[in-house]
Amino acid sequence: MTSSEQYKNAGSGSKPNFRMVKTIIGILLIAVIVFFGRSYLSGRSDGQQVPMQPQAPAVVLYTVEKTDLSVGREYVGRVEPIQAVSLKPQVSGEIEKVHFKEGSMVKAGDLLFTLDRREYRATVALRKAELAKAEANYDRVLKYNERLKAADKRSVSASDIELSESDVLQGKAAVEQAKATLRLAEIDLGYTRITAPISGQAGKALFTKGNYVTPSSGELTTIVQKNPIRVTFSLPDKEYLDQIETFRASGESVYDATIRLSNGKLYPAKGSRDFENNVMDDRTGSMMISLRFENAQGVLVPGAMVRVLAKPAKSRVVSIIPQEAILADAEGDFVYFVGSDDIAAQRRVKLGDEFGTMREVISGLEQGEKIIFRGLQAVRPGAKVKPISGTNGNASKTPAELAMESDSDPKTITSGDAGTDTN
Repeated sequence: MTSSEQYKNAGSGSKPNFRMVKTIIGILLIAVIVFFGRSYLSGRSDGQQVPMQPQAPAVVLYTVEKTDLSVGREYVGRVEPIQAVSLKPQVSGEIEKVHFKEGSMVKAGDLLFTLDRREYRATVALRKAELAKAEANYDRVLKYNERLKAADKRSVSASDIELSESDVLQGKAAVEQAKATLRLAEIDLGYTRITAPISGQAGKALFTKGNYVTPSSGELTTIVQKNPIRVTFSLPDKEYLDQIETFRASGESVYDATIRLSNGKLYPAKGSRDFENNVMDDRTGSMMISLRFENAQGVLVPGAMVRVLAKPAKSRVVSIIPQEAILADAEGDFVYFVGSDDIAAQRRVKLGDEFGTMREVISGLEQGEKIIFRGLQAVRPGAKVKPISGTNGNASKTPAELAMESDSDPKTITSGDAGTDTN
């Protein structure tokens, strides 16, 4: 057999194998097309028969409650002494002695400074001598006048009697003048003993022994009364008018107030009504109020700043809700109310004053009703929501975080749970 014949035989023998490979490949392609086609049709068919339902958004609810907003109202106050005295010398002289300890408590009448008294004592002695001389002269002219009046009218001229009576009047005036100058000298002598006019705490002695002082030298020291003591603060005009109205109706003290010190501690004693200023501050629209506190331990220091926690006698009970629960549109403010069916519905509200993170509700909500507090982003009117339980500890968590912790038995948080300060 020739080589050409062998080639022909080899080619004719490979044709069956090539056809078999083509057949297998075709079967595989058909199987793949059928598999993906069924998956696509199955998915499309399932999507049409079982439409996906939107999931209810998780929200945190807030229960509307009544709150007395007259509790814990804070104002900035300043501690002031009821009485304060700046002691200054009334006469000139050298300080002989300082009789008090700086910073000590003194009583009214206590001796504080003594000035050199020698010159003033000598002046008093001189004025006494002048008084004695004037009295002696007055006695002489008076007796002479009496003799003239008792003598025979023919032996005494009228001019002598008139002159004698004039001498009597001048003598009497001289006595009164001498008495006055003596009194002035005694007053100056008394000024050399500088005493405390009030009871209180003495300050620093600005002049000490050996210094020569005059009335123009300035203050020697200061004394401030510390018990009782006064705290003043400004009350807005509206609140002031409410306070006065209640005071006139009850006849009792308007303010039930305590104070918080700069270190954050509450002062143990409560203040009582002292007085109100006689004019309203036209710049701030407020009235200066003064409260009086007992201060036996001296904790309240004049000039210190404190926080006044004042509760008016006239209470103000209102409904409040968190500010973050309030939404607004072109028609005004509204909230999402949630009933027993867990369906969110818009509720128009009329709002009042702000109190920290809370807001007064004048109308639109009743006590005990529930509104959406957090999770408002996904809420739609008429849509169902999923209330999530909340407590004071986790009120700051997002609804998604709360949903991971609670899938059943939904609860609501109340105004106490919200962790907000209504003061």
